[in-house]
Amino acid sequence: MSDLGALPVQAYLVACLLAGVIGLWLGRVAWRDRTVPGGTEVALYLFCGGGISLLYAVRVASGSELAMAVALNLATPFVAAVPGIWMAFVLAFSGRDRWRTEERVVALAAPAFIWVLTAWSSATHGLSRQSLRPVVEGPFTLLSFGLGPADWAFVVYAYGLCLAGALVVIDLYHRTGNRYRLQTFVILLGTLFPFLAGIITIVDFGSYAALAWYPAALVVHGVFLYGTVFWLGTLDAAVVARDTAVEVMQDPVIVAGSDGRIRDLNPAAESLLSDDAVGASLSAVFPRLEVGVEHPIAIDGRQFDIQEDPITDPRGTDRGHVFLLRDVTERERRQAELEQRETELERQNERLEDFAGVVSHDLRNPLAAATAAVELARHGDDGEEALDRAADAHERMDDLIEGLLSLATAGKAVDSFDRVSLDAAVRRVWSRLETAAATLTVEGPDPTVLADRDRLEQLLANLFRNAIEHGGDDVAVHVAIESRDDGVALAVGDDGPGVPPDRRDQVTERGVSLGGGTGLGLAIVGDIADAHGWDLSVEASAAGGARFVITGMEPADDD
Repeated sequence: MSDLGALPVQAYLVACLLAGVIGLWLGRVAWRDRTVPGGTEVALYLFCGGGISLLYAVRVASGSELAMAVALNLATPFVAAVPGIWMAFVLAFSGRDRWRTEERVVALAAPAFIWVLTAWSSATHGLSRQSLRPVVEGPFTLLSFGLGPADWAFVVYAYGLCLAGALVVIDLYHRTGNRYRLQTFVILLGTLFPFLAGIITIVDFGSYAALAWYPAALVVHGVFLYGTVFWLGTLDAAVVARDTAVEVMQDPVIVAGSDGRIRDLNPAAESLLSDDAVGASLSAVFPRLEVGVEHPIAIDGRQFDIQEDPITDPRGTDRGHVFLLRDVTERERRQAELEQRETELERQNERLEDFAGVVSHDLRNPLAAATAAVELARHGDDGEEALDRAADAHERMDDLIEGLLSLATAGKAVDSFDRVSLDAAVRRVWSRLETAAATLTVEGPDPTVLADRDRLEQLLANLFRNAIEHGGDDVAVHVAIESRDDGVALAVGDDGPGVPPDRRDQVTERGVSLGGGTGLGLAIVGDIADAHGWDLSVEASAAGGARFVITGMEPADDD
C-alpha cells in the first residue's frame, strides 16, 4: 500500500467532520418540518449520514484500536438503515404510500437487521469483517478489514434497493410534466454520490484503499434530497396528491399512448383487466373502448360510462388518452327498475281506463237489456222469452266481470317462474274446457319452459275458447311446439274463419271482438305474453283459420 502520510488525509478528516455537522443540523431542521411528504425520511437520512461521518472521523483521528472498533460498531446500524430509508423516501416522493405496508417494511428491514447482528458478532464466526486490524500509515492509524460473505450479501441488498429506488424515480421522471422533471433529475444526480463512493470504497483504487468515501457522500446525497423537498417544493403542487388520488380511486383509469397501446392502469383497472394488459393494444383488450365512445359499455356484468381526455405535450402534440370508467351499474339498474315501473303504471292506467269503459258502456248495455226483459216479464204476455233474454244478459255480464278480473292480473310483471311442461299444460287446459266436438292435436317436442304456471294456463284457455267461439263446436285446434335459437315457440291454430289481414294487429286490443264477444279474451293473452317478455303475433293457419304464435319462451335448464 502506498504512503498514506503523503495523502491529504487531514483534509478528508475535516470533510467528514464538516459533513457530520451539516448532516445532523440539516436533519434537525428537516425533522421540524417533517409534515411535508418525504420530510421524515429526509431527516432520518441526514441523521444517519451525519452520524456515520462523525463516527468515521473518530476512526480516522483516533489512534486507539478500541476506539476505532467502537466507532465502527456504533456506525453499523446507521449504515444498515440507509438503504431502507432511501427506499421509504422514494415511495413517499413518488406517491406510492400504499406500497409501504407493514409486511413489506419488515421484509425490507430484515436483511439489514440480520447484517448488523452478524457484523457485531463477526469475531465468533468470521462471516463479516474478516481480518479486522489497524493499519498505521504516516501520521494516521486506519482500521482495515476484508468483506466477508455477510458483508457482500448486504452490499448486494443495499445496491439493489438503491437501483430499485432510482428506477422508481426514473419512472416518475417520465410520467410527470416538465414542471417537476427538475426535481426528479436532482434526486437522481444526488444518488450518484453514495453509489460511486461505495464502489470506490469496496474496490481498491490507487492509494486510497484504506479510506471509506461513502460517509461524506451520504451527507451530500442527503443535502440533495433536502433541497429537492424543502427548497424546490417537489410535493407542493400535487405530483403525489394527483398520483395518490388516481391510485385510490374506485373507478378504473386507463392510460393509452398515441400508438393505441395501454401504458398505465390504476389498481381499480388492474382488477378489471388481465395481468398482461399493460403494453397490449387498447382495441384488443377493450374492443368497444375507443376514442369518442360515450355510451355505457358492459364489462363482466357491470356497466361503465366512459370519460376520455387527450394527453398533449407543451407543443400540443398528441401523446395519448386517459380513459376514466365510472361504474354506473347501480344507476342503470335503478333506471331499468324505474322504466319497468313506469311501464307497469302505464299498463295499470290503461287497464283502469278499460275497466271504466267496460263498466260505463259494456256492462251498462246488458244491464239495461236485463232490466227491460224483467219489466217485460212482469207486465207482458211473453214472460218466458223475456226471462231468457234477461238470463242471456246476466250471462254476458258474468263473462265481462270474469274477464275484468283476469285482465286485472294478466299484465302484472312476472316475479317468480315455474318449470312448466308445455305439452302437459296444453293437454291439461284442454281437458278442463267444454269442447263439445272440437278436436286437439299437439305436435313437436315437449320442452320445459320458465313461466307463471297459472297465467300460462289462462293464456292457453283463452286461445282455446277463442277458437271454439269463432270456429264452432267441431273446430279442429292444432298446437305446434318448436325449439328455436331464441327460445321456445308455441303456436295455436284452428280451421275456423280466421282473422282478416287488416284486423290482425287489432284483435289483441281491449274491447275488440270479431264475433260479438267481450273483446277481453285476446287482450288478456297479449297482456300475459307481455308480462313474460314474450312476443305475440297473429297469422293465418294452414287450414285457413287463425293462428296465434308466441315466441321467446325461455327454456328451463336441464338438471
